[in-house]
Amino acid sequence: MSKFRRMFPGGNTSKGFVSFHDNIIGTNRNKLYILKGMPGGGKSSLMKEIGRRASEEGFTLEYHHCPSDPNSIDAIVIKELKIGLIDGTPPHPVDPLYPGLTEDIVDLTRYINKEEIKAYKDKLIKAREDNKKAYGKAFNYFKAAKCVYDEIENTNKINVDFKKVNDLSKKYIDEIFKKTVSLNYNHEFEVRYLFSSAYTPEGYYDYTETILDGMDNIYYLQGEIGTGKSTFLNRIVEESRIRNFHVEIYYDSILVDKIESVLIHELNTIISSNDLAKKYSHTLIDFNQYFNNFKINEDDYSIYDFLIKKGIEGLKDAKKNHFILESSYKEFVDYEGIDEERERIWGEIQRFIYRV
Repeated sequence: MSKFRRMFPGGNTSKGFVSFHDNIIGTNRNKLYILKGMPGGGKSSLMKEIGRRASEEGFTLEYHHCPSDPNSIDAIVIKELKIGLIDGTPPHPVDPLYPGLTEDIVDLTRYINKEEIKAYKDKLIKAREDNKKAYGKAFNYFKAAKCVYDEIENTNKINVDFKKVNDLSKKYIDEIFKKTVSLNYNHEFEVRYLFSSAYTPEGYYDYTETILDGMDNIYYLQGEIGTGKSTFLNRIVEESRIRNFHVEIYYDSILVDKIESVLIHELNTIISSNDLAKKYSHTLIDFNQYFNNFKINEDDYSIYDFLIKKGIEGLKDAKKNHFILESSYKEFVDYEGIDEERERIWGEIQRFIYRV
């Protein structure tokens, strides 16, 4: 596995904001630090610095990026130590499962000058409300894009030879799972849901390369909308379930009911329809060979792309309002106090390091 993996625990989708933050780290964790704070309050910087230090110690890091600001971090996981740090504030609130045992709440709001910031109350409330409206606008465009996608899918399906697609699917499912000689009875099926890409105010961000790195087998699924790729991936998940494998499922960044990638840990194999997988693939599975692409409705594709662009514009408006929140709070944050919290957390993590 790579020393670094990057992904998104949430997404700006056709169903609004979708959070998989409860999939960031398993319940068998040693420690989860839940950071509660304010925009611009240093949560992301704190986690990045902890991640940098853990990386220097030789540990494998997962960086979970924020889909509303891909340069910010929503969480980090130090894999070997089973330790995580997470931003537990809305729109993805996180609360302790076992308070005081495996989770600690780190309240960074106590480092706000609460008296002085009161003068900004109306400004902050307006920015928050405008932010919500901008997201609503973006999500409406993404929802409309989903309707157009469904129309494209239904039209394309008419022109697919699904008998041959099913034969193709069976061939490659048999190939993928022939590498295992017995079922795994030692543990139950384990699944983790995430995104490897996201639509953000900066446009489309894709970190799929970082989850491909280190895989023994990479299967790339090539095919137009409606040719059977997502159905194939669902069958891969079901076969993994039968064998009690540990899998990671990465969803499409807009269409959260569509699987884009499945990573099977026991086989060190990933099967993906993400375009980046084509570059690194060992095997290309071509679903287009059974699709009559002369009947593609190009206008529908153009409308879909237009609606996605309009959705991104809405996200950009939301970011402008979020910047108002961040810049307003920054004036009244005691960053020396935040730094002290960081050093306290790192000191506790070091005690875990020396146990390993």
